[in-house]
Amino acid sequence: MVMNISVIASGSNGNSCLIEEKDTSILVDAGKSLKEINYRLKKLGKSLENLDAVLLTHAHTDHSMSVDLISRRYNVPLYMTRKTNTQLLFNENVKFYSINSTFKIKNLNIKAIETSHDVPSCGFVINKFGIFTDTGIITRNMKYIVKNLKGILLESNHDIDMLIKGNYPYYLKQRIFSDIGHLSNVHASTFIKEKGKHLDFVLLGHLSANNNKPSIAKNTFESIVKKTNCYILSREKQSGVWEI
Repeated sequence: MVMNISVIASGSNGNSCLIEEKDTSILVDAGKSLKEINYRLKKLGKSLENLDAVLLTHAHTDHSMSVDLISRRYNVPLYMTRKTNTQLLFNENVKFYSINSTFKIKNLNIKAIETSHDVPSCGFVINKFGIFTDTGIITRNMKYIVKNLKGILLESNHDIDMLIKGNYPYYLKQRIFSDIGHLSNVHASTFIKEKGKHLDFVLLGHLSANNNKPSIAKNTFESIVKKTNCYILSREKQSGVWEI
């Protein structure tokens, strides 16, 4: 059965991804306005009609901006951890999942995998597709689960040299470099080389506007990983639709 992955946005200025399989449709994160999400989905020939759920990875605005509005507008449950909801305090149509637990939304099997960020956060494995952003390290369960995947959306946030030489204040550089910050191009690519060489495709996302460039992320990946299809996700527009 074919599953479609529609990447609506990926970056510190907003993240969102629509997952569809047969009669099941879920949205992972909504870090843009509802108007912008609908506009970009229309460009991809997609929509939020018949949405079954909204899944939230963590509370940061670039992931959570419109999740509550979309949940209420389309009358669908909003899935998050209890720790995330202590920050957001949503109280309508909320369902809770636990980190490293498995749950099901109609045809889709979903597992929440812990990531390492400065707020409680996770990624998701949805059937044979993984979504992992906002993590300072590759967690143990990320290493374990990737061997079972066909495709992955993985953070490739910064080029190390650009971040070191850039104009960010020292404390912010240290946060990004830390275990609860963000993955560099090298760390993301090395992870795929070591654990994910069998993947059909890799979507590199959450690129920094100031400390990375699409060409640098792609060149770094291709210099480290051989014979794996790599696509760089846009910070400024919808990126496309992939099938598994």
